[in-house]
Amino acid sequence: MSEKPDKEQQLIALAEALQMEMIINQALIDVLVAKGIVTHDEIMAKTREIKTKQGIVLSSEASNKASN
Repeated sequence: MSEKPDKEQQLIALAEALQMEMIINQALIDVLVAKGIVTHDEIMAKTREIKTKQGIVLSSEASNKASN
């Protein structure tokens, strides 16, 4: 019988998956920018657009708005 992973193992696996996702995304961005397919500014603008459409507010953004 296989054991269920404990919470710490699950958190480590999640952190590793998120880290790998960030690495892959950065690699894709770097390649697309290097090939002149998109600019960094276009990617950032699209990121802001998607966040707005989905109503995503990151904790760092919320604290910045609260302090202003």
